Amino acid sequence: MTDLPLREGLFHIPESPGDKPYLIGSRCRVCGYACFPGKSVCVRCRRDDTMAEIKLGPYATLETFTVMRVGPHDFPPPYVIGYVRMKEGAPVFTLITDCEPKDDALKLGQEMELVIGKIREDSRGNNVIGWKFKPAERQVT
Repeated sequence: MTDLPLREGLFHIPESPGDKPYLIGSRCRVCGYACFPGKSVCVRCRRDDTMAEIKLGPYATLETFTVMRVGPHDFPPPYVIGYVRMKEGAPVFTLITDCEPKDDALKLGQEMELVIGKIREDSRGNNVIGWKFKPAERQVT
């Protein structure tokens, strides 16, 4: 079985124990807009060729979430999805892991940590890997 990224160029997979995962986004050099996935044109100021690649993560703040009780074949329910806001400002739609799929399992505003892991299996049994967020274990200072 092989691990295959959901799509190349969206995230960094840690290569050593001290290496942290990060998402690959972009920030406008003119207005400061940050996004994920990265874009070549700023959707805020609509300028061409102003977006620079940036690393996003590994920490974010939970903005909203819901428990999915019905889902597609590849994602058997229940599971949790939501939006987090990266410390760099970019919003990210994500699966949320390492918590019970319950309406009161998380609190809006809590710190979340990026993890890279299995999202689903493809038709050949390979692991499709991507980004997810889990409640952060570190103490916020």
